[in-house]
Amino acid sequence: MVNRPLNFVTLSGVPIQVSELKWPFHPSGSGADWFVLHGRADLLGSADGLHVEVAVGMTQTMKDALGSLEPEHAEGLVVNAIRKTIDNGQLAFVRSGKLQPVHVTTRFYSFANKRIQFPSQQEQDVLELMKRRVFWLGAKTDNKGAPVSVAHPYDCQYVNVPREKMLELAQRLAAQGLINLESEFATATEALLKEEPAFLSAMHKGVEAGIAANKVSA
Repeated sequence: MVNRPLNFVTLSGVPIQVSELKWPFHPSGSGADWFVLHGRADLLGSADGLHVEVAVGMTQTMKDALGSLEPEHAEGLVVNAIRKTIDNGQLAFVRSGKLQPVHVTTRFYSFANKRIQFPSQQEQDVLELMKRRVFWLGAKTDNKGAPVSVAHPYDCQYVNVPREKMLELAQRLAAQGLINLESEFATATEALLKEEPAFLSAMHKGVEAGIAANKVSA
């Protein structure tokens, strides 16, 4: 469990803070072969306090594959499963509401490699995620101007890209004048800040997709 707080950006462009995870996982009360963890993700920068309460469900098969559901082994998987569920338009950010499901199944695990494995992403999508991360977590938080890691372990897992490749892509953004880079930490340049309308548009689109799919009002 590294780099607190748990602030991230989804591939669809939605900035979130996973503000609460109520460890440990516990057996599902329905008697199904699932283990459940309740949590909450807040929409970063939301003046209306938009958030989503989640019930993260882990299958028995995944539990056996991981070997442990302790935070140090499962937190990244939980955070990234929430992100992928947002990407799929299956979570609605609201002012208040009931628990919404996040399913952690073997689609996030490679039995051949015996490790957690999320879908690989195109370089351009990873570059866009990196730009949005530096913008939202560095330029738009209360701690404006703070350096942001461009190779966070959870991000590497989320896009299925090794740390070395993430750093290589960050160097590309630096060469384009979009970020200032020192080691693995980046800050936004004026050129990146000029892309704010596109970042805001992606965020609104991602949030609206979840609201529409779940047929709720914020």
